[in-house]
Amino acid sequence: MKKFKCLAIVLAFCTMAAGLSACFGFLPKNADLSAMFAKYADRSDWNFAVELELISEGNLYTEYYEYLGENVSQTYESKTDYYSLGEPLYYYYMDNGDGSYSKYDENTNEFEEAFSYANIVNLDIIGQHSFKEDGGVYKANDPVSTGNDVIGVYTGHTWNAVNLYIEQDTIVKIIATMDDGYIFRFGFSKYGSVNFTLPTPGTPVPKEVMEKQNYDPYTFDSNNLQDKRLAYEGAIGLPSTGNINALVIPVQFKGDLITQNDLKKLDTAFNGTEEATGWESVKTYYQKASYGKLNLSFDIQPVYQAKSTANYYETFKEIYYEGDEAFKKTGEELILEEALSYYESRLDLTKYDSNGDNAIDAVYLIYSAPVDYDADSFYWAYVTWYYQQKQWDGKDAFFYLFAGIDFMDEDVGSNGMKVNASTYIHETGHLLGLDDYYDYDTKNGCNEGLGGADMMDYTVGDHNVYSKIMLGWLKPEIVTTTSTFTIGNTQEIKTLLIPLNFDNSYFCEYLLVDLYTNDGLNEKHSQMPDTVLYDGAQYGVRIYHVSSSVNNPFSDKYGSFTDNNNSLTKIPLLKLVEADGEKRFASTGGNASASDLWTTGDRLSSVFPEYTRHDRKLLNFDISIGGVTQSSAIITVTFKN
Repeated sequence: MKKFKCLAIVLAFCTMAAGLSACFGFLPKNADLSAMFAKYADRSDWNFAVELELISEGNLYTEYYEYLGENVSQTYESKTDYYSLGEPLYYYYMDNGDGSYSKYDENTNEFEEAFSYANIVNLDIIGQHSFKEDGGVYKANDPVSTGNDVIGVYTGHTWNAVNLYIEQDTIVKIIATMDDGYIFRFGFSKYGSVNFTLPTPGTPVPKEVMEKQNYDPYTFDSNNLQDKRLAYEGAIGLPSTGNINALVIPVQFKGDLITQNDLKKLDTAFNGTEEATGWESVKTYYQKASYGKLNLSFDIQPVYQAKSTANYYETFKEIYYEGDEAFKKTGEELILEEALSYYESRLDLTKYDSNGDNAIDAVYLIYSAPVDYDADSFYWAYVTWYYQQKQWDGKDAFFYLFAGIDFMDEDVGSNGMKVNASTYIHETGHLLGLDDYYDYDTKNGCNEGLGGADMMDYTVGDHNVYSKIMLGWLKPEIVTTTSTFTIGNTQEIKTLLIPLNFDNSYFCEYLLVDLYTNDGLNEKHSQMPDTVLYDGAQYGVRIYHVSSSVNNPFSDKYGSFTDNNNSLTKIPLLKLVEADGEKRFASTGGNASASDLWTTGDRLSSVFPEYTRHDRKLLNFDISIGGVTQSSAIITVTFKN
């Protein structure tokens, strides 16, 4: 089995720096800096480029900026955004990498969120701070105040040093360090030679029509996500079909207590009935979501008494080596090792390798510490994988889940909920290989998605049809000729796949069309106040745009197997084509609404007359919606060539 290092999630800092357009004379080594600083006070004179290098925990991140008066271009990850620093403030955002821009002003939520990441280097007020010359370097006398004012305020950090490097009466470099090891290096260049034009908001008109797509059922590659991962990694984690025994280990830290009542509720959360949970257990949820193809049985072990306190594991870090490469072991890995070593002599761990890939399918570590609802915290809920060579009963540890016992008490008493398994259900989706479909970082990537309306988005409702196809639970009807279909929850055809940029597999670009209803696994969450399941709408047709190529697996810092995801990439892995024509659920604060569902009489071309593939080629077909009811929808796909 291949072993891959789990890539850490790193917060990106978007920081700007500034300079001057004029070319000044040389500055004597010990001269008063006030005259030079005064020339930076007027932003309208700025004309320069700034390259930022941020060093964090041995990793290097770079960003590039150009300043032209009060306008700034920011280039990162092959994308360029534009800011105006004048009054009024404006922000121009690149849309999906298709060459189009949307314009937001300072009174919009989109601007507020985007601009909050742009921590501008305020050289216009640098003259309010004093520096002393030391060996040709000008060092801030009060680095904390200077760092916070000039470079930007980073809550909870202390600036150790802010150093200026000056040539020809201009700043050519600023190096600033924080007490937690962050190093910022700003290099200034291209004084007086920067020139760019702000983009015009709007979408370029596409002209070329996509070519006819070919589907050959005899050579079609029907491999799903787990098939692909098994071929690539040699193991898949939790299998998505079959009768599977899964290992659940309650972890009690010193000073904490997991009671017998807790264990009983935990068993209910994983193995209980609808009546016992008030909704679904992990077991019953996946039986229904998979149409009976995945039957999970969870072995809840006696409490494992951890060797140390919760705080010890939270702060634990250890460096180890595999060959010449250094790795960092964290607290949850240590817990996994200790727990498996403890149970190795008490259990036959080989029973938890159900598919014979030489890896334990999954380990659920359910800890006793209070959950910290800061998503960057240690005591949160997440799935990762163990990539060291250690084995137990001859089996590798692979995927494992780390989540608090407190999650099962969320919303208990609300809407009939008795024991809440929602978080464990969501994280089990990751054990099966699915991505999160919400956006980790709205400053980067496409800012597209599902508006919360999915188990792998806002931890609500059913898995969507793309996830079910990828897990081998559902086969779509692939459409390449003009046809009319009836789709529904009870009919044989549950979803249509319409190729866009097709390679005769599921790992390419296409549309999926299905019928949403607010019953079944959607019923509980659709009835809750402020639901993100389409405002509680009873039914409607959904159209998803999928871009699931796999040319470079695990190439991003979140560990996505597909090339695209819903957080970092310019092209989203999966987005909802909104029936109201909006993009990114603008009027509902980012949440899916009833108006996003397609209803009787709707037509794709009426809402999006120039809908395109991601390469900006117009569609060669149209989709029209016939009668839509709670049980079925009539869909006609009409091809133009």
